[in-house]
Amino acid sequence: MKLFLYYGACIILLTSCANVPQIDRGILAKRIMQFDPHPEETVFQDEVRAFREGAIGGGKAVGGGCGCN
Repeated sequence: MKLFLYYGACIILLTSCANVPQIDRGILAKRIMQFDPHPEETVFQDEVRAFREGAIGGGKAVGGGCGCN
């Protein structure tokens, strides 16, 4: 049963890839198709949240931990 699910998942993943014609790439590059369609608003909301909570940072993973942000 597990083997059947594994092969089923592999088939779905391999067949879900598609070549996009060059003429349609402009549609997919629009802001609404991105993970964060409003990055300016997200930065503003993070700043408001930082002032409200009284703590800055820790919202996103930045830097490598060596102190060189």
